[in-house]
Amino acid sequence: MKILKGRPISMEENIKNLLTSELLSSWAYFERLIHAVDDLSKIGQLPESKELTQKMNFDLVELLEVKVFKKEYISEDVRNLSLSELKYKCKDTTELFEKMIRLELNGSEVLSTTVEFINLVYEYAHEWHHLCADFTDLSVELPRINLVEAKVTSPKHIMGWEEELTETLREESDELLDPTPRPHVSGLSVIDGGLKDTPDELQLDEDEEFEDDITDISEDSIIPLFFLSKENLIRFEGEGLGSIGSLEWQRDKKYDQLLHLGHEAVFDKDYDRALDQFSKALNYKETAEILTLVGWVYSLLGKLDKAKSYCLKAIQSDADYGPPYNDLGTYLLSEGQTDESLKWFEMAKKAINYQNREYPYINSGRAHMNMKNLPKALEEFSKALTLAPYHEELHTTVERLKKSIHKSSKEQWDDDWTKTSGLDNLEDPDNNDSPFN
Repeated sequence: MKILKGRPISMEENIKNLLTSELLSSWAYFERLIHAVDDLSKIGQLPESKELTQKMNFDLVELLEVKVFKKEYISEDVRNLSLSELKYKCKDTTELFEKMIRLELNGSEVLSTTVEFINLVYEYAHEWHHLCADFTDLSVELPRINLVEAKVTSPKHIMGWEEELTETLREESDELLDPTPRPHVSGLSVIDGGLKDTPDELQLDEDEEFEDDITDISEDSIIPLFFLSKENLIRFEGEGLGSIGSLEWQRDKKYDQLLHLGHEAVFDKDYDRALDQFSKALNYKETAEILTLVGWVYSLLGKLDKAKSYCLKAIQSDADYGPPYNDLGTYLLSEGQTDESLKWFEMAKKAINYQNREYPYINSGRAHMNMKNLPKALEEFSKALTLAPYHEELHTTVERLKKSIHKSSKEQWDDDWTKTSGLDNLEDPDNNDSPFN
């Protein structure tokens, strides 16, 4: 935010767009929930829902009185509202804040108060979402993640009512479902996922495929509480990232999280879960790294054709990235295509971007051992050792191979040495790219 002669001026355009986008996203989520609660079911008739309605109305009036209007503008009588009336009051307040963001007002105060309103909306949306999950089988789409964060927490307002939600009341919940839901006047359905008339300057086209892994919520799923941090907005503005920058930052963050979860799943030998996590990461960023990892998991599942196809995609994505060349050679070697595998190992050795450069030499050594060319295998393993001098098993393998060459002729060589030499354990289990890289 700029300062002019000691007086703060309005927010920069980027932060206005970010704040308006988050404001409209919170309203869209709230509207979807109220549609589910009041139009598609009769949850709105529950005492818990009615009490939430009045609590939110009171908190909303208090926010406007303290932060927006002079006290004289606020009616002293805060009457009880229906849920439908509260929805339209929330809609009007959203539009009010949208206009305030565009006006030349004290940007710092507008930012703080708008964030407070957004978080108030999310707080009560969280409560109604839990009621919806408890009493219906409706699935309501969560807001898309951009700058908002999510945390797992218990509902703040309905926690005290849990004991009152008796088994009898739950048995009666079937009656709360309306078998003939009324059409929604705004044109949104529960699963629409957002406003269709978002202003052009707030539309992020690349966001169409940017969805968090928690989208549809069922009664057996975790319903997070969403909240917006004012510091996040200020940080993005200060770094000059703007709307697109924040989206890229969030994608990078989620990509890294999913990679970590995928590697954890591989460590647990839960390859289906690993494939799921890596595939989700691929939706955020299509890099040669993630394409190689998806191929790796397919190989662990025994689907070598798919594994090889993902290696080729990775190479097309980034010809300088070494691991997919090596992995493709490894898959070919496992299929008995030794000569063909050596071609790919040679290309892996020449790749510019390769953190674990010893692996194609190790795999070339394995290939030459399959061909009974022990001197060439020793040469490859020795080169690998110069690149990874602290690889203990590789040291052991080289020493055993030297002794075996001197001790026996090539004809006396058999597969027993291979089984006892430690070659099967040369791959580094902590490597982040693949066990063969």
